[in-house]
Amino acid sequence: MERWFIRRGLPHFIEPYSAGPDIWSRAAPVLAVSYVVGGLHGLDVSNWSVARNLAAAGVVLAVLLATWMLTNVLRHRPPLSRPRNLGVPELAAFLIGPAIPSLVFEQWGDAVQAVVEGTAVLAVIYFITSYGVIPLIGWAATQTFRRIGSVGRMLTRALPLLLLFTVFLFINAEVWQVAGTLYGPVYAITLGVFFLMGSAFVLSRMPAAIRSVTSFDHWSEVVELVRDTPAEGLALPREGDPMERPLSKRQRLNIGLVSVFSQAILITMVALALALFLTVFGVLTMTEAHTKFFTGLDEVHVLLRLHLGGRELVLTEPLLRVTGFLGAFSGMYFTVVLGTDATYRDEFAEDAGPQIRQALAVRLAYQHAATTESGTTEAGHERS
Repeated sequence: MERWFIRRGLPHFIEPYSAGPDIWSRAAPVLAVSYVVGGLHGLDVSNWSVARNLAAAGVVLAVLLATWMLTNVLRHRPPLSRPRNLGVPELAAFLIGPAIPSLVFEQWGDAVQAVVEGTAVLAVIYFITSYGVIPLIGWAATQTFRRIGSVGRMLTRALPLLLLFTVFLFINAEVWQVAGTLYGPVYAITLGVFFLMGSAFVLSRMPAAIRSVTSFDHWSEVVELVRDTPAEGLALPREGDPMERPLSKRQRLNIGLVSVFSQAILITMVALALALFLTVFGVLTMTEAHTKFFTGLDEVHVLLRLHLGGRELVLTEPLLRVTGFLGAFSGMYFTVVLGTDATYRDEFAEDAGPQIRQALAVRLAYQHAATTESGTTEAGHERS
């Protein structure tokens, strides 16, 4: 049942669910690779000779290995053993260890960078592993493609309006002046803001939706819902009202993420389709001179040139930035439509609602089985 929870992106339904064995230990291979890569900041490929870089790499590996062995010794384990339960000492070594080689070579900026990157890696790994993001994406994609018929009907109703206002924005010079001149992290953050705003809108509407599916009036309802799941063979009560444990904040967030990702697959499909359409439309209509005029740039980077019917077609960097910007904006707009329009909402509610309710029924059976097993074990000890 715990594997079943993880495959559906609901690992926090496992009780108890602790960071040591359940999160960090599962991510140990990724941490090991990141640990070595972080230590290689101590090298200077551009200014040092090959021999000096190889010698420095040897020092880096030696320092990293020594740090790992010291952590194992402090935790009373064999020096070269692989820890099964990562805790604060191992995570501290993961953050500090890669910075030591840079400090040895007096590369202070690289040492700070190694610590910052290590902190970011831990944060990303915690979120992805703790909330089962990878299996959740796979599950959500499977559910979306199973409903491809209803998805197609919904898109045929939503796309005309989306195309109308995105094409209007696409031929607006102000959009090109803003989105077409964004670069690097600023552009990525701008697109991320649209994703975060859409996710926040979905999560803000989750409490009412969760309340409607979390209550079970009778054990027979639970027995019916757990069919074709690992909980089907459990000896569950046939009568009475289930005693439900309240959902924790992390469990509620976990359910919210299931809803977000189940919608995110469809929204991403819509955003990519619109971005692709606008890219083709832009190649056909926006010349290099138009791009310079709209963006106000003296020069634009042309990625591809084609000739068709005596006209030169160009694919430029500003065009890709504008289409990506409008695709992300359309995705946020479509998210709001899904949540506020009754027609779309009723059609889309068939996706996550029944799945979440079934998962909650399995959670109830799982808790009942764990409680029964605990009581049986304690009674056996008392008889002994």
